Amino acid sequence: MSTREDWLYTEERLLPVAASMGQLLMRIRPHISARLIDGPEWERLLDRAHETPVTMAAFPFGFEIPLQDPLPKADFGVSLVGDSRTAAHFQERGRAGDADPSTAGLAWLLDETDREDSLLRRVAGRKMMLEYDVQPVQNGARPDPGIFLYPVDDVLAGGQQRISELGAVYDALVFAGGWSPDAAERRQVERLYETMTPDTLIKAVGTFPSRERTIRTAATGFRKADDVVAFLDRAGWPGCPSAVGDTVSFFEERGAFAYLGIHFDITADGVGPALGLSFFAQEREWLKDIRYWTPLIDGIGERAYALPGKLAELARWSTGSTTLLTGSGPIMLVRGIHHVKLSITGDRVGPVKGYVFFLMMCARPKGAAAPG
Repeated sequence: MSTREDWLYTEERLLPVAASMGQLLMRIRPHISARLIDGPEWERLLDRAHETPVTMAAFPFGFEIPLQDPLPKADFGVSLVGDSRTAAHFQERGRAGDADPSTAGLAWLLDETDREDSLLRRVAGRKMMLEYDVQPVQNGARPDPGIFLYPVDDVLAGGQQRISELGAVYDALVFAGGWSPDAAERRQVERLYETMTPDTLIKAVGTFPSRERTIRTAATGFRKADDVVAFLDRAGWPGCPSAVGDTVSFFEERGAFAYLGIHFDITADGVGPALGLSFFAQEREWLKDIRYWTPLIDGIGERAYALPGKLAELARWSTGSTTLLTGSGPIMLVRGIHHVKLSITGDRVGPVKGYVFFLMMCARPKGAAAPG
């Protein structure tokens, strides 16, 4: 069975299970730690999740959990894949006459990646991520979700100078975010790419339409502290590269990661002062076994970068799989840690966030026709 057939079948089987992602989260509540997300923050998360269709659970979704904050809260992230029932839902909403700019821009992105001759599709494929901030509603309006595109394979590896391909991603995000073109900002994004070596690549580019304007860019493939420091120097990061190098060396000596990602917020003035340092425990990203994460979690605890109780709960709760019995039949629920990110400003480390994913899957009966 093709991946697309898996997704379409799971989307179809999820429809009778819940009316929205919010209702689905309520149903799987026993598998979501109340020590990490609870109380008014849980209710706010459900409120945001009610905005999205239940079919999104056929693709990876999850939570961004602040591990240094005593409040049990999280932000909410979902995958959006073209040529799916879920994508059609967003495209229909975006084409409506009363669609807000963010919804219309999202529909345009999906339409553009539907086209086989689209440069954007060749670079970024048909997958994107939406990140929903969970916070008290102000002036009756919720912030638009952040939009992230993921260049496929090594299409934006360093040393290849694929400026046109990078430009297609940048232009698409500027349009979808409701921004005006900015030649200086675009040049700063290109400059970061030009500083990268062939063993690293641009893995994600995104923006938050409701926040102060930035282009968030993730460069991945770093495996050594010296390589991280050299890259930060070339990129002109206005922080303390040697402090980042010391942090990476600490975890490198403990074998706590397979590779690293470095996240910048880029403006027309260059890379911003806050840096994100993401740790990936293995080359493959969707891990449901906690043992891969133990050296990193122990190291974070040793350095007191996070609250001990939250770290322990992350390790206890955030991996594994189970089978849910529903009116649509059995559905497998997989949960795990996707990555852990340390924020660094100057020479100060913190906050720290754990990115926990869920995935729901249904096995299509042998001989059953694939959904249309």
